[in-house]
Amino acid sequence: MTQPYPRRQLLVAVGSLSLAGCLVESETSSADASEESSQSRTNDSSHPQRRTSTGSQSADSRPPNNASSGITTSLDAAGIAVKTIRIDRIVESLYQSQIIADIVISNVGPAQYGTLELRADAYYEPPDDDRTYHPPRVTDRTAVGRSYIERTYDSFDSGTRTLNGVIIQYDADDANGSTDPAEFDIEIAVRWAEPL
Repeated sequence: MTQPYPRRQLLVAVGSLSLAGCLVESETSSADASEESSQSRTNDSSHPQRRTSTGSQSADSRPPNNASSGITTSLDAAGIAVKTIRIDRIVESLYQSQIIADIVISNVGPAQYGTLELRADAYYEPPDDDRTYHPPRVTDRTAVGRSYIERTYDSFDSGTRTLNGVIIQYDADDANGSTDPAEFDIEIAVRWAEPL
């Protein structure tokens, strides 16, 4: 016949089991609490507040159009006017030919700028009497290349500035192998305008 356990041993065993249950519960509740706080942080970060910066950033990570921060994509909105665009020469290459141009801009608006970033887009416009027959033959106005130009000024508030030697690379096949500057056109857009 087995002897019953003394009452004191039973109380100790029950007490330690209940304590272990409390410890497990407290760990679970703290894990739930930390999970809830991490979820609330995740939810908060899924709706970040928009921050605009007027500091230097890479071209592709610049914030969207915002006049108060000096970011714009319009020449008129920035108060920048293109005075002249002169294609100096076209350099042929087997891989990427180059259009080399001088661009004169002026500040006709009220803002003073310290940094301007412009985008120059080159287009090929085939003449009506184009006798290029080798395929593929371009028959319409075609975008052939793009270049980004960044300039920093002590103060660009009025007058003109010349952007010398702007290089736009393009594939000669996209322009029917043309090297005639009269068959190319360049358009300018403002990507970033940082006022002083």
